[in-house]
Amino acid sequence: MRAVLGCGLLIVLSPAAAPASAADPASAVAPANVADPANAVDPANVGDSASVAAPAGAGNPKPPSAAQIRAAENRVRQQQAALGQAQGKLSAAATELTRLQNQAEVLTERYDQTQVNEQRAASAFKVTEARLQHAEQQQAQSRDKVAALAAEEFESGGGFDPVTAMIGDAHGPQAYLSQVGMGQVLAQWGTETLSANQANDTVAGVFRAQAHKLLVARQADLRAANDLKVAIQAAVSRQQTLVKLTKGKRDNLARELNTAQAKAASLKAARQAALAAQAAAAAERATAAAGSGPTQGDTQAPSWAGSAGASSTQGDIAANWALSQLGKPYLWGGAGPDSYDCSGLTMMAWARAGVQLLHYTGYQWEEGPHVPLNELQRGDLLFYATNTSDPSTIHHVGIYIGNGMMVDAPYTGAFVRIDSMYQPGGLIGAVRPAG
Repeated sequence: MRAVLGCGLLIVLSPAAAPASAADPASAVAPANVADPANAVDPANVGDSASVAAPAGAGNPKPPSAAQIRAAENRVRQQQAALGQAQGKLSAAATELTRLQNQAEVLTERYDQTQVNEQRAASAFKVTEARLQHAEQQQAQSRDKVAALAAEEFESGGGFDPVTAMIGDAHGPQAYLSQVGMGQVLAQWGTETLSANQANDTVAGVFRAQAHKLLVARQADLRAANDLKVAIQAAVSRQQTLVKLTKGKRDNLARELNTAQAKAASLKAARQAALAAQAAAAAERATAAAGSGPTQGDTQAPSWAGSAGASSTQGDIAANWALSQLGKPYLWGGAGPDSYDCSGLTMMAWARAGVQLLHYTGYQWEEGPHVPLNELQRGDLLFYATNTSDPSTIHHVGIYIGNGMMVDAPYTGAFVRIDSMYQPGGLIGAVRPAG
């Protein structure tokens, strides 16, 4: 059995057992100042020095200058101003879209009302047409009746004059006079009926004309309302497109601002780390010159202190193997083959090169000579701390792969990936594992 720590996590492993769960996850130290996943570097960009804070040169990652930092901060301010303008345009476009949508709703309701009115006018017109048709039928029937009465009257006269008809009547003059009165009554009735039907016909015609006029007006209103509805719907559609395009531009500017802010922060962290490393190196030289012994207090120097650490060939083996693990998930206490934490990845990478490391960042910090940042070679371990003057606060480690880049297992929810060596922040120093 042996006790090891992985990125601040204490676990107990047996020789053949897989990593066990944390003894007390609630008290474990969570990784701090780790890289943001959105800023992870695509493996395709490895070797492209323009994409990282440090210039090209695997052995000499020169820190950024104060002028570069000022330029990056100016770029951030410019992006903030551009984003503010884009946000203002988006707000104005969204306000106009809301206004047009409200107007479209009003005009659509007005169209619905006009359509109902047109349907009512059409129904009224049909009713007046039916009434006119009925009146015309009544008038025709009246004409037929009057014509029949006239024909009957004509036939009953037989062509004789009234005196002859009266003398020749079988029932005498009184019967003749009665017959003449009845004829007059019938004639008067026919005339009145015909006149009434003619009046009905006239009234029905007036109603029909008025209904037709109303129908035509309603149909014109409906066409106008439809034109307005189509126009406002087209305006809404155009405004929606404008809002979408404006939002896309705003989002692009927001991403550019995030990139600019991340770059500025990376440059600042890189410069601070470089200055801290220079100060630490100067202190070490001063201590060595004064003969005061190692810089780690009263701690005895390990047996490999006089060596130069592992060879560059071993460093290449470790770096190349770590790159082969890209994309595998982070897991507390993980040491492969399917998942890793930060010190588990470095431990397994150097095991491939024949160097045994313990599964804990604090121990790995002591398992090889410290290397100045301007003398890095592939495979060297890069350490990050919450306090760059106190190694006991180290919480993260990565493997240097050249051109200011490293491969690491950053934190829970992330995957083994490539980052700038300055990206996590809090770079305290580098170690070349001892072979």
